[in-house]
Amino acid sequence: MTFMRKLIPFLAAVLAVLSCQPRKVVVRDTIPYVKQLAVDSVGAFSLVRSYRTDGTRGSIVLIGEPEAGLSLAAAFERADRVDNIDGKPSPDRLPDFAGESFDVVMDLYNAPYLRLAVSSPDSLREVAVRNAVMAVDSVAYASALEPASRLAKSRAKVFVLASSLLTEYGRFDVDTLFRMAQREPLILTPVEAMVETAVKAGCRQVAVWAPEAARAAYEAAAEAAGLDAAVVSPSGQGMLRADFREMLRLYREARPGGELDAVLVDSFTADMEELDSEVERIHRQITEEDMAFDRLLSPRFRLIEPNASLTDACYRLLRERNLFTHDIAYPVVRYYRTEENREGGYVLVEIGRDYLQSTVNTNAHVSDLD
Repeated sequence: MTFMRKLIPFLAAVLAVLSCQPRKVVVRDTIPYVKQLAVDSVGAFSLVRSYRTDGTRGSIVLIGEPEAGLSLAAAFERADRVDNIDGKPSPDRLPDFAGESFDVVMDLYNAPYLRLAVSSPDSLREVAVRNAVMAVDSVAYASALEPASRLAKSRAKVFVLASSLLTEYGRFDVDTLFRMAQREPLILTPVEAMVETAVKAGCRQVAVWAPEAARAAYEAAAEAAGLDAAVVSPSGQGMLRADFREMLRLYREARPGGELDAVLVDSFTADMEELDSEVERIHRQITEEDMAFDRLLSPRFRLIEPNASLTDACYRLLRERNLFTHDIAYPVVRYYRTEENREGGYVLVEIGRDYLQSTVNTNAHVSDLD
């Protein structure tokens, strides 16, 4: 046991350097909670060791603040962007994720993430790890206060972190914990998915409209992909069109004389039709500011958002790894919220669709652009 305690900090550093994930390596020490789990051969660490990606069964788990998770789940359910036979980009009236199971972890207990990112980053890192461990468990609850209300749930095969803040504060620690258990977790993030979308579209210069707290994650992903990216964080006045224009002004100041190929919109719920409409208004060059912005936007300019980017990234991952269930059925989505139990921890409580709207409206918070 003493040997293991000495080994873990060294192992964490080695894992960071040797990680084969296609992203820029972030070298840091992992949080104490990960080290604590790794020296315990039972409990949570045994759940991590049970993780498998060599079969088609298991769920795609969406982890994040409630509105983000719900928006992303809806995108996965309605996705029909490819031919399910050959994977070519052509709708075939069959859901792209036919037969797949999605578990939406609406993290009410820990939201808003921006508060934690600013006040206690290590706490947010621990949140990411705890949620990942619960995702590989086969147990949920009907009530957080009733231990006997246990319910069966599917185990995760893919983790989707529906938050750039979880990406910045936690992705490294989740990856480290699983690799300590000699497992390679399949993790998708909006940061890497949107950067990949930009690269595939031939973009070179991009603005990332995101919270300042997520800057490092975007800069690392963009640098690894060879993108010239400027992370822009306007103060925000609650009006999407006005905030978009303020973001463009700040980008011009950061990259004078540059030409902008894309804006990565770090929001799962921003009204993209409204933003598209504002771009069209700029192209009409009604005002002097419109003309200046129109000169800034390149002919290939596009808006990139996380819902479509993550559905595309997940489809590619399942196809490349042969992880599709291949069941002829509509996607199944189950919803869970995090709640405090009698011991002061938090657990997953399953909820139905009929309860979602009132739950999100009264309790949820997403650090959004609008």
